[in-house]
Amino acid sequence: MIPRLLHALTDAASSRRGKFVTIAFWLVAVGLLSVFAPRLADVYDNNTQQIPSSDASQVAQRLLLKEFPDSRGAPAIIVFTNPNGLNDADRASARNVSDWLTSSAKPAGVGQVISIFTVPQAAPQLLSKDGTTMTMIVQLTTEPADANGISSVITAIRAEVAAQTGGALRGYVTGPAGIVADTITVFTGTDVTLLLATVGLVLILLLVVYRSPILPLLPLVAVGLVAQVADALLALAARGGLFAVSQQASSIATVLLFGAGTDYTIFIVSRFREELRRTEDKHLAMRTTMRAVGEAITSSAGTVILSLLTLLLATIGLYSSLGPTLAISVAVMLVAGLTLVPALLTWLGRVAFWPFIPRYQPEVAAADAQPGEVARLRGFWGRLGAWTARHRVVALVGSVLLLAILALGNLGIARSYNFLTSFRDQTDATTGYAVLQDHFPAGSLAPTTVLIQLRGTDANAYNHLAEIDAITAELARQPHVAEVQGPTRPLGQPPSVSPQALQASIATLPAALKQAIRSGQTPQVGGAPGGVTDPQLLAAIGAYAASAQYVSANNSTVRLSVAFDDDPYALPAIDRIATLRGAVDQAIRDSGLGAGETTSATAYIAGQTAQLADTQADDQRDTRLIVPATLALVGIVLILLLRSLIAPLYLLAAVTLNFFAAIGVCSFMFQRVQGQDGIYYAIPLYTFIFLVALGADYTIFLMSRVRE
Repeated sequence: MIPRLLHALTDAASSRRGKFVTIAFWLVAVGLLSVFAPRLADVYDNNTQQIPSSDASQVAQRLLLKEFPDSRGAPAIIVFTNPNGLNDADRASARNVSDWLTSSAKPAGVGQVISIFTVPQAAPQLLSKDGTTMTMIVQLTTEPADANGISSVITAIRAEVAAQTGGALRGYVTGPAGIVADTITVFTGTDVTLLLATVGLVLILLLVVYRSPILPLLPLVAVGLVAQVADALLALAARGGLFAVSQQASSIATVLLFGAGTDYTIFIVSRFREELRRTEDKHLAMRTTMRAVGEAITSSAGTVILSLLTLLLATIGLYSSLGPTLAISVAVMLVAGLTLVPALLTWLGRVAFWPFIPRYQPEVAAADAQPGEVARLRGFWGRLGAWTARHRVVALVGSVLLLAILALGNLGIARSYNFLTSFRDQTDATTGYAVLQDHFPAGSLAPTTVLIQLRGTDANAYNHLAEIDAITAELARQPHVAEVQGPTRPLGQPPSVSPQALQASIATLPAALKQAIRSGQTPQVGGAPGGVTDPQLLAAIGAYAASAQYVSANNSTVRLSVAFDDDPYALPAIDRIATLRGAVDQAIRDSGLGAGETTSATAYIAGQTAQLADTQADDQRDTRLIVPATLALVGIVLILLLRSLIAPLYLLAAVTLNFFAAIGVCSFMFQRVQGQDGIYYAIPLYTFIFLVALGADYTIFLMSRVRE
């Protein structure tokens, strides 16, 4: 049934009239979709790296946003540095930036600003001990999902910082918001770079292979039209809410389209050239060609599409959003490979191969008609095929040995979740972070937030400051923890008075006074606005004001800011989250707030390091699910095509070994040669999907011809 439908489709596309109808159909489709479909760039959703909402870090993040609305946006960290030491002029320049960020002229999206000018008591945390570097924390109000909005705010801040710095004083904008902005900048230029590089490589390879100036243009024209149709369909799907399309997925789709389109074109062209020597009529030659390779092309595309759709089983959005984007692109390319490519090639006919035009050779057709005749193998590939057939054991052992040696590069492989190391060139964010690492705890770039939520008869944090301080102290004693800030230690230092005394002094403050402090109003005591003179009362007001940012408005939840002494995006910090979670749970039990008490506490861990820890677990789960699913689906396609149970096992083993060899080379280059801390975590699964699918792709073409 399916072969008959394929034959009917390809016969129509390569007929005398059908080739023009087919070309016209594609041109009209491109024109209509260009008019009525939205631009794909206008519907990009670059927030596709999300993890399941049920993950512990996501639960903690929702609690954080609920109890502490001021933490909704991503923070930016401005770094001012002068290797000769910050002088008065440098401080004046930094003050100008701080004043601008707190004035009415600030960009929309800028929230709270913490600097030595707005919060003088925070100077020990914002100034380096050697006096050369100063930081300024800017909390953005832009939603974290609005990457373009964050980028525009950061661009404005960087422009102001650049205007205020110069000479020995340097200014950088880093932090999570700075990294997001740099990521957007990098991907904005990637599309054009990838497109030009891909087109250039395809042109060079096809010119070398076919030695014709016309044939290399054929896949470029076909892929160009297919890309227009695929982009329009993806844009319509994204606008309709069927699935999200990221700029990264679009870039990968472009490369994949050129790869698949060139493959299909090469197989059609190679077979068409053979048929033109046997058949005088170009329409009949193309009809014979497509009847021979159409089923193989369809099966090949089917393996790629099925492999890509297994990504829908993933829990990480980076994977699941990529699957339908690439699958739709390959499906459109399949339709073009069965219709548009043969129509264009039939229209060009023998002229497409100029200057080496394949002439009709009746003696070739006569030889094909004689049973038992074997064509003499000529050229490099013919001699290689003949040698391989005669020395198949040597060829097999040699190729397996070579791939096994390359696979040894997997020894010591580590997966990296570090955003900063993914930039090939230095950016403003990475340079600023390097300065931070030299002068401050590395974890200050993205502190981990520990939330302690109280429940029970007395769920008021200010009545349990002693227990909260005990938990804070225990976290501060954990390995690689540089400092912990909380209501009893707002500056990260042990309290100057006992937590019990602090608790008692805060308890003496009137509720109205506490509300005024939280709302930012001037405290009024005894009718004298701002005229408080009692030293004890002043101390209590100051302690409460400093602690308020770490206690929710209803006093039920406390947040502790934990800064590691190493990179918060690196594997050691990610692996430490589980240890930190165990330590805080134990500290809660030891403090008397454990389960079963009249007032109990539950701990949650939020922050980017915690999210990366969940991403690591999700990635391992997705890999364990998708890899066998892909192998099973590709195996089924091979069984149906080859009508064999044994051959597909050998072929799957071959492409799997090829995968390990490819990843081994990548791991060796990234970790041993370039000195990176690991290979980006998504690369192994991406590579497995593409290599297994495309490896089966070539296998299908080869085995279908062997069987023929």
